[in-house]
Amino acid sequence: MDKIPYETILDIRKKANIVDIIAKYIPLEKRGKNYFAICPFHDDHNPSMSVSEEKQIYTCFVCGASGNVFNFVMKYENVSFVSAVKKVASFVGINLDVQDVKEKKEDNTKYDKYYKMFDVVNKYYKNNIKSVYGKNAIKYLHERKINDDIINEFEIGLSLNDNSVSKLLQEKGYDKDELIDIGICGNTNNYMYDTFRNRIMFPLCNLDGQVVGFSGRIYNGEKESKYVNSKESVIFKKGHLLYNYHRAINEAREKRQIIVVEGFMDVIRLFSVGIKNVVASMGTAITKEHASLIKKLSQNVVLSFDGDKAGEKATISAIKEFEKIGITPKIIRLEDDLDPDDYIIKKGKDAYLNHLKNTLSVIDFNLKISEDKTNFNDFNEVSSFVKDAVTELEKINDKVIYELTLNKIAKQTGLSKETIDEMVEKKPASNAYIIDKRKPQKKNKYQKAEEYLLHYMLRSKDAILLYQDKVSYLPNKKLSIIAMEILEFYEKKGYINVSDFTLFLEDKTDLISEVLRIDDLDLPDNVSRDVLIDYIKTIDEEILNNEINKVKDKIKTETNVQNKIELLEKLRVLKKRECK
Repeated sequence: MDKIPYETILDIRKKANIVDIIAKYIPLEKRGKNYFAICPFHDDHNPSMSVSEEKQIYTCFVCGASGNVFNFVMKYENVSFVSAVKKVASFVGINLDVQDVKEKKEDNTKYDKYYKMFDVVNKYYKNNIKSVYGKNAIKYLHERKINDDIINEFEIGLSLNDNSVSKLLQEKGYDKDELIDIGICGNTNNYMYDTFRNRIMFPLCNLDGQVVGFSGRIYNGEKESKYVNSKESVIFKKGHLLYNYHRAINEAREKRQIIVVEGFMDVIRLFSVGIKNVVASMGTAITKEHASLIKKLSQNVVLSFDGDKAGEKATISAIKEFEKIGITPKIIRLEDDLDPDDYIIKKGKDAYLNHLKNTLSVIDFNLKISEDKTNFNDFNEVSSFVKDAVTELEKINDKVIYELTLNKIAKQTGLSKETIDEMVEKKPASNAYIIDKRKPQKKNKYQKAEEYLLHYMLRSKDAILLYQDKVSYLPNKKLSIIAMEILEFYEKKGYINVSDFTLFLEDKTDLISEVLRIDDLDLPDNVSRDVLIDYIKTIDEEILNNEINKVKDKIKTETNVQNKIELLEKLRVLKKRECK
């Protein structure tokens, strides 16, 4: 990869406050001098990630994820270090003209020819809709209040009532079997034909915006399936993709909210009225992969599925998937069984925005379902409703929300608040911000000496110089590597601090995590030279003990008499050193 100079990285980091950058990805809340958040790197339910503005680092006290601003972006977006630096640079208005070799290679994957096939077909469909053959399709879209700007934005096209795509791709030398495998063409009795014919075509893209499939819709009143979708292939798996994801990334992070709908027409409708932080699951139930992708856009998730019973069922299923990864979504339920597309067409943008401003909590949504099926003149049904309501009350930790919900249920049922409250199984009071830190491992004096010496090397040139003068290596391999990196950093820069040192380590995330753990050890700020010398003596003792044990092990297995004599002599010399 192109090597980004350390000074450039340092300059970007100085201009990019880690709090501001991480806040573009996940909500942060200030507590004391640090900021806290739900960690996006494990199944977190309490805020366990701390972000230090002073040190410009983040640390999760549960899963151990830690690093600087570039490491966060690198891990969150699953990109290389160079790409992460470029991304952070763009956030602060710096155009970093570097190219990652790894990215270049990824552009040439074994599936690259499939992406090129879809790109050719997509351009062909787009040309068709703008030709004389596309007049009726354009008229249909305009009648559906989809204007030319939206047609261009979403690259909507048209397949013709012939097999021109099959012929075009074969003329370009693409393999027939591969055209069939990825669903662009079909084959009957050795006759190749276009999968999509005489339909308005909506390209379906992967997370990077590359076309990987299509959905084709009838528009002339044909007596066929309303939609035909590409079959799943090696590059198109609906359970792993979200419609409009590549367009929604920046909008969702800017608005700190992501709206999830069922179909791509719902996305297009919301987009057309200026609501662009929206994705769709492309007609499938929300999967754990979908939920994880959405969590990366925002933890403020709004589910806006169809207003009918099927949409209600899909909402219940989606809530379960999000709750598994520590997200409690908000819900929009549209009246008259309408989906967002038809709702906005019939009732207007403002009516939908009113729903968006007044979303339901999961508890209110569940209570509404129970309420809708309850005859409040039937005591047995009221009893069943109260039991459902009590189950919801038991999930509430916030006292204000609990009291308001309790009042609402009492008013609905005519029961006293006291009666309902007595039915609720009380949980012990808990602090939502208790952080379940990883249990520290017990360490012997040798492990402590190594870590303590490193701790002071991260903040003191005197400790660095002592190590350089008196220590050959550390028995712990990872710690020894860190010590060598510290020496190199100090030799090149002439100073030491943790924030800048982690930048020097770039993408060595395992070392960075260990550095930050050692830096966070609860030790006095200042240390005397005598204490540092004691650490070094303990390390020397450890090295000597390790050498003695190795020689002893060799003596046990050595069968050659002369070799054994030499090993015994070596052991004697080592033990003599031990006694000094």
